[in-house]
Amino acid sequence: MNLAEIIKSQEFFKNLIQKKQEGTISNALMFLCEDEYTSKPALILSALMLQYKTFELFNENSAEFKKLEQGTDLDIKVYPKNQLKLLVGDSNEIVSEAYIKPVNLPYKIFIIHNIDKSTDEAQNKLLKVLEEPPQNVYFLLSAKSFERVLPTIRSRCERIRVFPMSQEEIGRYVQDDLAKILGRGYIGKTLELAKNEELKQISNFAVSIFAELKGSKQVLKFSKRFLELKDNLDLILEVLTLCIEDILKIKCESENLCRLVPFKEALKDIEQEYSVEALCEISKLISNLREKIEFNANLTIAIDNFLLKILEVKYLCK
Repeated sequence: MNLAEIIKSQEFFKNLIQKKQEGTISNALMFLCEDEYTSKPALILSALMLQYKTFELFNENSAEFKKLEQGTDLDIKVYPKNQLKLLVGDSNEIVSEAYIKPVNLPYKIFIIHNIDKSTDEAQNKLLKVLEEPPQNVYFLLSAKSFERVLPTIRSRCERIRVFPMSQEEIGRYVQDDLAKILGRGYIGKTLELAKNEELKQISNFAVSIFAELKGSKQVLKFSKRFLELKDNLDLILEVLTLCIEDILKIKCESENLCRLVPFKEALKDIEQEYSVEALCEISKLISNLREKIEFNANLTIAIDNFLLKILEVKYLCK
């Protein structure tokens, strides 16, 4: 079963179909989902469901789906276009386009990914058109963090929660244990991870930071490897976060709750080296590095500082 079929089988999507049939679907929907690999196809499929009576025939390989991925459909517009977040210029374009009638299809639909990453100004520009949408116009927004969306935008949208699936359910579609663990129940992310041939290497490297980084002389070696894997930085940081969670569980004698099962023995071996305080501080360092990556800081300097800080807090928080 492909990703599109799995998404169409989920409860949130079935509810949308029912609301469409009843004529009670809102003109502005906000999909709350922590995984972009799931939310992006979910928004595309929702747009196709609104436009076509034959949407059941569509999947990620269909021409209609690919047009939306590429942003070439005349009546279903996808934003942001060529950047990570919605800009003021995009919002102005959306407001202007919303009053132009659809060309080929029944509705004009605007898909806006990651509204929570856009500036307040870009969000504010959309307020009026969301509050009083023109006839036959729908807005489909996605967000990881509901709190980072302006309250005025939130109040104008119906919330659609895309919940993670159970491990048992995920296991019907994916066999790779690491992919299932790191996918955290989101089918899009899990399938994407299962395709990553470096997944095991990346996970091993992340665990080795806790297990093998002992002094400042090793920082250069670890920094070099970090940069070699820079296309997977989010994944490295995610494994590091899970390491912290699991080490804390081991400290609390709850190792049966560990998620990184393939690395549990390695984490048990190093548990004594890190105090609870040190682990909490390293967790803050991970969040800080994420922010620096998001704001395009100098990657080499950011990673070097991150590794040196790990050594520092490990020493100071014994």
